[in-house]
Amino acid sequence: MRAYQLNQFGTEHLAIVDQPAPHPGPGQVLVKMEAASLNFRDHLMVNGQLYRDVALPMTPVSDGAGTVLEVGEGVTRFKPGDRVSTFYKARWLAGGMRPEWEGADLGGPGPGAMRELACYDAYALAHAPAHMSAVQAATLPIAALTAWTALEQARLTTGQSVLLLGTGGVSLFALQLAKARGAKAILLSSSDEKLERAKALGADIGINYAKLPEWGAAVREANGGRGVDAVIETVGASTFAQSVDAVAMHGFIGIVGFMGGREAALPLVPAILKRVHLQGISVASLEEHERMVRALEAMRLEPVVDAVYGFGELREAFEEMAGGKHFGKIAIDFAR
Repeated sequence: MRAYQLNQFGTEHLAIVDQPAPHPGPGQVLVKMEAASLNFRDHLMVNGQLYRDVALPMTPVSDGAGTVLEVGEGVTRFKPGDRVSTFYKARWLAGGMRPEWEGADLGGPGPGAMRELACYDAYALAHAPAHMSAVQAATLPIAALTAWTALEQARLTTGQSVLLLGTGGVSLFALQLAKARGAKAILLSSSDEKLERAKALGADIGINYAKLPEWGAAVREANGGRGVDAVIETVGASTFAQSVDAVAMHGFIGIVGFMGGREAALPLVPAILKRVHLQGISVASLEEHERMVRALEAMRLEPVVDAVYGFGELREAFEEMAGGKHFGKIAIDFAR
């Protein structure tokens, strides 16, 4: 079978190799992989910038989807023919995360989705939504679950408001989910064209942060002067002070990303006076993922996929991600 292997860090070292077909052992599931999608962590991992050690060689990309071919002894969660997606935090089944469950992350340190056949632990997989294609289901494990968890932690509900930074996968899933909850969505982008596309998805207000660098005040003004109930902070250090400025009294800031820097100065006085709730978010448990899937099926939500590449075009897909011009998710269709 074909699989990608990374022997040295850097996208130029991504290589397709031939590997023996795997066979499921006890508790394992053999999956014919059909699609994958990229996240910022995949970019960091392939380029040697991930926040944890990763042993090489390894197979990259955390998120994928496919069809079950065979199950090992003792597996009752799945049967041949089931459509599945991977589950990124492979040991986190329910409740709060524990230190001893770290280190099994798919796509680094654990092997990732870019292989035609893969054996996974039965609890490193989830049923795919019935209405989604493999490409769509492959976008869910990190981006959709992160957005879902952020809104759940914020307890965002009808009549409230949320600020979304940019038009990446997490922000657009959060936009769709927030509108389904009856909330008002304000979205930032440096592109007027992307802002118009976001409004077509349901964004109530779009603000061009390139034209308004001090956008915290603009967000407050756009929401009647009081600020937003929740901010999904997908950028990091470079935007954090403005997010604190934009949030309302007793508001919530879900800290999701760090592509804008990993060390942020916290404006203590406004954070204290506003009684701001800061919550770090890194996906969620399998139990929560399954709740999300049921909700997505009920809503018949369609993920926003901006570009789809073939199996042999992984380098090109990473180049598009590095360019930062995509709107939503970048996916890989193994059949292309």
